[in-house]
Amino acid sequence: MSKQYRLGVIGAGNMGMAIAQGMVRAGTPASEIILYNRSDEKRKQNAKLGFAVSDDYTKLYMQSEMVLFAVKPQTFPEMLEKLSGLDAKPLVISIAAGVPFAKMEKALSSDCPIVRCMPNTPLLLGKGATQLVKNKAATNEQLKTVCNIFDTMGVTVVFDDENKLNDVIPFAGSAPAYIYAFTEGMLKSAEKHGINRDDALKLFCQTLIGSAEMMLTGDKTPDELIKAVCSPNGTTLEAMKVLNEYDLYGILAKANDNCIKRAYELGK
Repeated sequence: MSKQYRLGVIGAGNMGMAIAQGMVRAGTPASEIILYNRSDEKRKQNAKLGFAVSDDYTKLYMQSEMVLFAVKPQTFPEMLEKLSGLDAKPLVISIAAGVPFAKMEKALSSDCPIVRCMPNTPLLLGKGATQLVKNKAATNEQLKTVCNIFDTMGVTVVFDDENKLNDVIPFAGSAPAYIYAFTEGMLKSAEKHGINRDDALKLFCQTLIGSAEMMLTGDKTPDELIKAVCSPNGTTLEAMKVLNEYDLYGILAKANDNCIKRAYELGK
């Protein structure tokens, strides 16, 4: 039986809306996307944008070819319970961290196609990095469809092993917080030396962008790029001595280990 909507979004918050709007940019009419939100005011706002809206996500689930799970973690169990037993097999796209296939399949059935996706917050600007993995019931074609959606909002990487979604969290999902913390430290230092915070932010962010582009060219490894900046007896070399003295790499390794450990704990 054909479905009324191409995509249904359960939880049309920031990430849910960003993904819906990404589909619109990719060519899906907003009228073919239905959004669920508890707030009547937000439903009215979404309707003004041309989206279909609903106050009942069970109906949305039945009416949609694909359904995006974008609710907050604390409401995820309640949502699964209400969807349990419904006679529908949409392609489920879940962006919930720490909710493995086993939990969703227990509620929705083992033959429900599911693709888990872990986007990071730069997705909101169309600059996201999203990791994806499908369950056994999902086809390669369905996985490709979901990849195409997220490709409109940044870059995608596909894994075969569901556990890799936990292992990769520090390097994409959590990494923005690392970068923001590093940036805040640089700005505080700039202010200490009498440099305007806004000027420092502009210079440092552009340096981040340029440095990332240089790494992505693949011409040189990060270690080679470090050496290229560190002139003998120069200023950068003195700074790097301090970072090495305080074991920057060891600190990052420990932070990443803690991040991954917590991801597995949340999935139990």
